[in-house]
Amino acid sequence: MKKAISAGTLRFGEVSSLGPQRPRVLGFGFSQGPLLPLSPRLYNPPVRRRIKIIANPISGRGRARRLARRVADELRARGCDVVLAETAQAGDARRLAGKTGGFDAVCCVGGDGTVNEVANGLPQTAPPLGIIPSGTANVLAVELGLRRSAAALARTIAEGRELTWDLGVERPTGRKFLLFASAGYDAEVVRVFHARRRGPIQQWQYFWWGLKSYVDYEVPRIGVELDGCELTRRAAWVQISNVSAYGGPLVFTPRARPDDGAFEVMVQHSPYKRDVMRMFWAAILQYALGIEYRMRDVTFHQARRIRLWSADGRPVPVQIDGDPAGHLPFDGEIVPGGMRVLVP
Repeated sequence: MKKAISAGTLRFGEVSSLGPQRPRVLGFGFSQGPLLPLSPRLYNPPVRRRIKIIANPISGRGRARRLARRVADELRARGCDVVLAETAQAGDARRLAGKTGGFDAVCCVGGDGTVNEVANGLPQTAPPLGIIPSGTANVLAVELGLRRSAAALARTIAEGRELTWDLGVERPTGRKFLLFASAGYDAEVVRVFHARRRGPIQQWQYFWWGLKSYVDYEVPRIGVELDGCELTRRAAWVQISNVSAYGGPLVFTPRARPDDGAFEVMVQHSPYKRDVMRMFWAAILQYALGIEYRMRDVTFHQARRIRLWSADGRPVPVQIDGDPAGHLPFDGEIVPGGMRVLVP
């Protein structure tokens, strides 16, 4: 168990001496030891009084709007002043997140894509970010062990503790990411799926489009440079992770942590398409059994800055936090403690 600390900002995995603890969530629902403390007591007046909630109303097939209003009602019952703003089109969440003056917390209602958009809109001096999960995967919410009830979420927003979170930043655009970025098979699935999707996303659609994409998939050749040192020019798939969970029953980087100042980088070297499927089975085993199955053609590294490029000139898609992000080249670095998030 980590050393107990006094009230203040937590780092990932630190345990408060106040109040009960709850198990760490690895992947989706897999418990492994303590992660973060529960709120030790109720505060009156609340620690955070002025709250801004940014909601994507179509996220979760309409659940986001209903959940946002329930959480807002719970916060108001606690004496908070709440501003609820709904997005209408792409870019609205980022614009709304840029107006944080006078607020004690900014909250995001939606999936990981909406969280990413809000994070990219927050100024450097922004208040802590609260997550109200209502999307498809909600990887960040799962990693934080957030509960789904409106009352529990309101309690975390008003009284929860702050967790320092490393931010990934793509150069030269400055685009931020909280979870992961990748180039290879999963990025190709994301590209194809988002190009053809209609309406809200459902989890099973990723698996369906994953199978369809596999049929015509051609394994790329990716150049990889870690902290200025070239690793290879023959990588087939590169996963750059800040968290252990990926989405659904998949864990590719079980040792990734959002507060250690470095990315966990998974590199698959095999040029054969069949090994892509083997990689997914290994990730499912990691999730289901908690067993870390290492494949011979897969290596793991830690790095603060990563450069990727197409080694043979073919276009290779990139995904960031589950959304399409163009094609290689990719140049990303980590900003230790670049954001504060609210936890129970």
